[in-house]
This record gives sequence, structure tokens and C-alpha cells, in this order.
Amino acid sequence: MSTLARGSLAFMDAGRVISDSLDNSNSTVQDSLPPMDKPRLLPPHMSLGEKILWGEHGLVHTLGIEPPLSPRERMGEIKLRRTMLTAHQIGGFTTLALMLTADYFGQLTIDGDRRAGDIHQTIITATIISYAATGLLAILSPPPLIRRDEGGTIAIHKALAWIHVLGMIITPILGSTIRHHRLFNMDQAHFHQLAGYLTTAVFATSMLVIVF
Repeated sequence: MSTLARGSLAFMDAGRVISDSLDNSNSTVQDSLPPMDKPRLLPPHMSLGEKILWGEHGLVHTLGIEPPLSPRERMGEIKLRRTMLTAHQIGGFTTLALMLTADYFGQLTIDGDRRAGDIHQTIITATIISYAATGLLAILSPPPLIRRDEGGTIAIHKALAWIHVLGMIITPILGSTIRHHRLFNMDQAHFHQLAGYLTTAVFATSMLVIVF
């Protein structure tokens, strides 16, 4: 074999060695690269209720109410959240209107118009239903994609919610003590009236801080 041929074969063998080395090197580099992170679909901080309902293994997904968590499904949840919070705001103003109406007919009842008492009771029932539905719209809504620091008006709104929830529990209890063996207890009525007015004022404030 000529010197030129031997040189050509040696050059080809060297090329194959280099090519194999590059392939092995690329394979090693690829193996050493960290896996691509999955996109974050849920905020890092969720309440216990949000985890139970809307977590990756929450009831909404495990029971088949919604498909398994995915980017497309998550966008649907964000739209649902927006709709529920809008309904929450509308329900808040509806509840406030019912509270004011209940206060009005309650005042008429205390002033001596006992016929207004039946209307007052009916409106109280509607107020409790509206109040509960409005609260559930916020509590059961899906979590946001990114949970920012909820300071300012949001923090005030949530703090006031604890107060008017307490008022919505105490006021009906006080109202149940007004009548005893068909006798109208005026002292108990005034306590009930004060609790109703305070609850309405706190609830109105919690609504106004969000709007303005």
C-alpha cells in the first residue's frame, strides 16, 4: 500500500475517533443539563380551602368536576375566578341594600308598627341567604395565578369581614330574644337594633374600601 493511501486511511480513522468523541461529549453534556422546570400553575401560598378544592390533587380535579390541572385548564380557572369575584361584588351591594331595607322595617317595628315586623322578618331571611351566597363566591373561587402582597384596601376588606360575620351571627340571636310569650321586649329590641346598625355600617365600609 502506498504511503499516500496509508496516510488517507489514518486520517479517516482519526476523523472517526474525533467524531465519536464529539458525539459522546454532546451526550454527556445533554445528560448533565438540568431538566426543564414545569410551568408554575398555582401560587406558592394557598389557603387550606384552596388546596383542598383547587390544588393539583384537590377535590375539583380528583372528583372529575374539572379536568386534570394543565395550562389550558388553569386559564379556565382564572376566568372562573374573575366571574365569581365579579358576582361577589354584585352580591355585596345586593346584600347591603337588603340590610338597609331590613334596618328600615326594623325601625318601623320598634316605633310601634307591628305589621312591619313580618316584612322585617322576610327581608332578614333574604339578607342571610344573600350574605351567605356572596361570601361563598369569594371563599370557593379558584386561587389566582400569582398571589401578590394583599395589603391596603384588600387587607382592610378582609379584616372588616371578620367583624361583620360576627355581627351577622349575633344580630339574629338577639332578634330571637325580643318576643317572649308574645310579649315584645323593648330593651332586647334596642340591643338587636344596635347590632343590626353596626353590622350594616361595617359591611358598607368593607364594600366601599374595595370600590373606592
